[in-house]
Amino acid sequence: MFIKIDPNRPFPIFTQIMEGVRLAVATGRVKGGDRIPSIRDLAVELRVNPNTVAKAYQELERDGLVETRRGMGYFVSASNNGQLPMRERRALLDSRVAELLSAALELGFTAEDVKQGIDRYLKENHP
Repeated sequence: MFIKIDPNRPFPIFTQIMEGVRLAVATGRVKGGDRIPSIRDLAVELRVNPNTVAKAYQELERDGLVETRRGMGYFVSASNNGQLPMRERRALLDSRVAELLSAALELGFTAEDVKQGIDRYLKENHP
């Protein structure tokens, strides 16, 4: 499956499902026109309430990332060429940054410590 959820993350499960679909599209694991799991199938696989999956899919449909085909299920919008719009990519980045910052602050680090850590990581791993 292309979606992973973590009940220990500080984000609601439906948000994690939405992020998982967005990430799968952004990385090309699913492409425009690809079918995604039904609400029931994904709920069983992730061991969550089907209403949680339905809420995530409804939000993704409202955002234009997925579409419903009557009697066939949910699909990544055919107009999606595998590249998320910048606003969607930015939302994914912001979500991950918020999670990192939250964890760092809980560990007693300052925002400056986090910046230095990111700079150090980028220098060591992406020269």
